[in-house]
Amino acid sequence: MDSSLDVLIYAHDGRGLGHVSRSVGIGLALRRIFPDLSVLLITGCASTAELIGEGSLDWIKLPSYKTSVVCGKSSGVKGNSNIDDKLLGELRARNIRDIVAAYNPRVFLADHTPQGKHKELLPALDVSPATRRVLGIRAVVGEVDKVWSELAQGVFKANYSDILWYGDTSVGGAEEFARLEYHYGVRPYEAGYVSRLAELREFQGSEPEVEKLAGVVSIPWSGEGTAVLLDKLAQTLSGIGAKHGNWHIYMDLREPGVMAAISCFSKLENVSFMQVGPQFLRDLGNSRSAVIYGGYNSLTDVMVCGVPSVVLLRGMKDNEQEKHGAVLAGKSSVIRGVFSDHDVSVVQLRASICACLESSAEVVSVNLNGAAHAARYLAALTGVCDVDCES
Repeated sequence: MDSSLDVLIYAHDGRGLGHVSRSVGIGLALRRIFPDLSVLLITGCASTAELIGEGSLDWIKLPSYKTSVVCGKSSGVKGNSNIDDKLLGELRARNIRDIVAAYNPRVFLADHTPQGKHKELLPALDVSPATRRVLGIRAVVGEVDKVWSELAQGVFKANYSDILWYGDTSVGGAEEFARLEYHYGVRPYEAGYVSRLAELREFQGSEPEVEKLAGVVSIPWSGEGTAVLLDKLAQTLSGIGAKHGNWHIYMDLREPGVMAAISCFSKLENVSFMQVGPQFLRDLGNSRSAVIYGGYNSLTDVMVCGVPSVVLLRGMKDNEQEKHGAVLAGKSSVIRGVFSDHDVSVVQLRASICACLESSAEVVSVNLNGAAHAARYLAALTGVCDVDCES
């Protein structure tokens, strides 16, 4: 095969960072374990460079999608390019097709769905016929129509050969694994949970000893109830006081209306607001507690660090976070409380955060080596193998 690229990774984008974070983690693992392989990531996520941090992974930026969430249902709106969502999908489809045609990758890894967001991967299926196409799926999909549709099933069977499942049957059982196998007609490869943080730690030097934070809070994207949640959080931290130390709250401070929403913290001198970025991972590893949303990426982060955490759920229609949070809460002692961000009370937040602060870091038994396992699987498909590739 006359190829200019070994592995091309496509990351779904639009809302949250979980899809891109997993893709970055696998890309970093490929570059670390197989430094001679050529690897490229394509996505529209504007935070990709911050997610890669000091890692060695190159990427191509597509114009970003943007998603609005109302009553738990997401819908596309104009992104930073100010191009209509549907038209942007058509334009990105041409971009992706041209990239695949130019680089002619040996292996193409698509995140989440075989057709891509707004079916933008379909035109690329007509080029580079020798490319081995692989679908990557998170541990708990939830009721995402675009994953379980007849279209996705047909596209996969006609153009894809492999599935990487980023889960652990010893944690959540085999139901999701079996459902994927039945729907797509291929037995998935169980890679384990993919953690970008675990990959970044592989090449980070030892950090100097600093005073531990009381905790970190991660709100990577704002929704319709964020202002109310922030007010509850301000009341909670005010009631806990400053005796446990400082808090860092990570948000996208560039989003409209955020600065007004955080004004309720103005009297809390031990609370600082930080822009979402790589510093969050360092702070998380140096924290006694955390408050996170129940996305795949955030859950793997706290499990890698063993930080006792309160998990908030956004109440999306696909129920993915509810299902995943319930599974992990029963298996991982780092998760000390799971609540709806809309319904949680100040009393519940305070009690759960105090329980975290009184706990110590935990060792987690969940398989968190998914990035390395996925990298070895993909490398084997390019024709490269190492002594651990079957592990």
